[in-house]
Amino acid sequence: MSSSSSKYHSEKDRKKKQSFFRFRSDRLIFIICIFIASLFWLLIKLSDDYTVNYSFKVSYNNIPAELRLTKVVDSSLNLNLTARGFTILKMNLFDDMDILDINLDNYSIEHKNGIKYAINTNELTQRFADIVGVSENEIHFSKVNLTFEMEKTGEKSVQVVPNYSLNFVNQYDLYSEVKADPEFIMVYGPKNVLDTIKAISTKNLVLENVMSDQEGKVQIENPNPALLSFNHDEITLTFNVDKFTESDITVSINLSNLPYKIKTFPSQVKVFYRVAQIDFNEVRAHQFNIYPVINNMDVLQANKLQLKLSKQPDFVRNVRIVPADVEFLIIK
Repeated sequence: MSSSSSKYHSEKDRKKKQSFFRFRSDRLIFIICIFIASLFWLLIKLSDDYTVNYSFKVSYNNIPAELRLTKVVDSSLNLNLTARGFTILKMNLFDDMDILDINLDNYSIEHKNGIKYAINTNELTQRFADIVGVSENEIHFSKVNLTFEMEKTGEKSVQVVPNYSLNFVNQYDLYSEVKADPEFIMVYGPKNVLDTIKAISTKNLVLENVMSDQEGKVQIENPNPALLSFNHDEITLTFNVDKFTESDITVSINLSNLPYKIKTFPSQVKVFYRVAQIDFNEVRAHQFNIYPVINNMDVLQANKLQLKLSKQPDFVRNVRIVPADVEFLIIK
């Protein structure tokens, strides 16, 4: 009796589970069908044409360098657009539909009178149509012209001071002065501000593991973006690099211009220097001039004379004299 009851309950549980899973399966199929139907409905709706209205705040950028924007007369612009739902959805999701940024480099600026300038919204319609992918006939702006005011500024040619940080591989260094192209730029702004500017710096250009000639573009640092503009926003820096080595040469001490006839001990010294490999074989002893310093001293009471270097080749650096002073004897 007990065994029969157990079998009955087991069969009942099995049927309940089958019924439960069948219910879940039917429910899942129903949900999927609803989702597919909704997706097709959405696709159909997005394929239709809709007319929407947008209201923009107008913002201008890339003002001509010789002018300064002083006032936006037409600060807002309404747009009436007819397009497919897909296009409108994309615009709303991925584009800022509150601000209309107008790059003045891309438009014909019309000088109205005095300080008033304008651009025709027909050009704006053409560009907007190309971007959105609709016919120009489907775009209607609320204004024919967008008006703004710009004032002519003063101008001044100013030298550019490059900022850079070069980290060289061991033994490598700059071979010649850094070249900036251009070396001077035109700065535009109010005259009283221009009068205070002597030079313009660049941002810092950092190059690592340098062991060959380098070239890089670097932005110019604007100390007052609200009032100043440039005819160049960046310059090109060129770095000539070579491998350097330390060497030395024996040079005779020059005694020809002394008021006393003396003899030094030693009569020759070693000159140590760094030189680029390209110039290594160009160094000669006569290119250096080393002489004893006797100004403001009592030679008769002195034991040694300090040596000074007054001439050296332009292509050597880090020059040092060994020994730096010498003993001497006055010859009567």
